Amino acid sequence: MLKNPIEALRKKSVFFYDLPATIRVPGHGGNPTIDGLQIEAATVDDLAFAIQGLDAQLSLICGQLGAVKKLHDLARASGARGTDKVGAIFSVEV
Repeated sequence: MLKNPIEALRKKSVFFYDLPATIRVPGHGGNPTIDGLQIEAATVDDLAFAIQGLDAQLSLICGQLGAVKKLHDLARASGARGTDKVGAIFSVEV
């Protein structure tokens, strides 16, 4: 009996533990976005476009994470406590 290719890859290496069963291929060059493309049916180009899409999401999340961390650090540096509201802390400065 043939194994599920995804499970076989996951068992082969810990590097594939987080390998999703499906990917999202963003639209490109007039091609529509493909949501939920089975990884075993994906082409190498599909993987490349999925990587670009994930990278764009990661960049957005990293930017938001950095901004929220900076806001937190500024609030703490100004003496704010855990229950203080951000709007009240920065109402004069913003």
